[in-house]
Amino acid sequence: MSKLIRKAIYTHEDEATLIANGEEWNFHDEMTNEHLHALHPYPAKFIPQIPRRAINLWSKHGDLVYDPFCGCGTTIFEASLAGRLGIGTDNNAVAILVSRAKTALYTKSDLKAIDDFTHKISKGLDFAEPRLDLIPTNKNLHYWFSPLIIERLAALKGLILAEDEPVRTFLMAVFSSIIVRVSYQDSDTRYSRILREIAPNEVDVAFQTRLTDTMARIPKAMVSGRTAVESIQADARSVPFIKNDSVSLIVTSPPYLNAYDYHKYHRQRLLWVDGGESVAFARDNEIGSHDKFTRKNSIPDGYFTDMDTCFKEWFRVLKKDGSCLIVIGDAIVSKEAVPVADRFVDLLSCQGLTKVNRWIRTLHSTKRAFNIKNSRISHEHILLFRK
Repeated sequence: MSKLIRKAIYTHEDEATLIANGEEWNFHDEMTNEHLHALHPYPAKFIPQIPRRAINLWSKHGDLVYDPFCGCGTTIFEASLAGRLGIGTDNNAVAILVSRAKTALYTKSDLKAIDDFTHKISKGLDFAEPRLDLIPTNKNLHYWFSPLIIERLAALKGLILAEDEPVRTFLMAVFSSIIVRVSYQDSDTRYSRILREIAPNEVDVAFQTRLTDTMARIPKAMVSGRTAVESIQADARSVPFIKNDSVSLIVTSPPYLNAYDYHKYHRQRLLWVDGGESVAFARDNEIGSHDKFTRKNSIPDGYFTDMDTCFKEWFRVLKKDGSCLIVIGDAIVSKEAVPVADRFVDLLSCQGLTKVNRWIRTLHSTKRAFNIKNSRISHEHILLFRK
């Protein structure tokens, strides 16, 4: 048996031609964090230019756009900006929190409330008493946080919960964005413990800095003609709340097989966002998780079974002539290359969807959503199907 060459793409199609044709999807020279897209770190999110282009090409004003794996809400935010309706689903409570904060239609009174909150904490959080009832009861909490940081976070969360919606959700998203930074977790893409000295006022500074930056971005996102969109915590394999033949366009990037564990890297955030109530839901409904498919003698079949169930739902909710754009990467499981995109083409075709086109986009060397040091992902597939 020849030795496996580790690379990003394992397609049986003409790779060189797909890469050449995919240059229109690269967007290397464009800003990817405008508006509220920089609200919260979210590993493996795709750049807004992809859904923006798809929405402009394959939907019209008032159409419903759906993202089954909405992550931090990139697709539905772009749908809102373009005057489309939008629904995003995700099994991760952090994803839903961020999506709702990003896509809310903030009023002048909301902006004033955020500004007032900013002034209230401008000299730090020493005045705020820790809300002991808000401290997560997870047995490993002190493994990941120092006692003083735990108290500081509990004090800050208490202040945030006293605000009205949608300000509360916005502030909670900013709160969530700093959790890893003030913990012992190495980074958003490395789930290991690193002991470091973190003073309580570092919570204050991190939160104030992120809040000030994000608050300044809100007015730019409140463009004329924006529409309301929904973010719903749900398993993408079953979305009965979306009507048959109601969606004009699906734009999504499904979980990459054997690449990432979203629930794990967001676990500390989940503990602080909802006390950890949704950790099990995110873990048990995660598709393609790295933990599962790195086990000895793992096979990729389960991933494709899960995705095929999703594809069945996509066919159900899509209108006739509705389009579906998918961004996905290939994988390695048990030292065997898995041409994920090629398998998707077969499965989607069997569900009754018609392939219109496919491309391979080249990721910018310094703008990858994955940790560059730990990732070989340099290219990814874009598939276009139509019902």
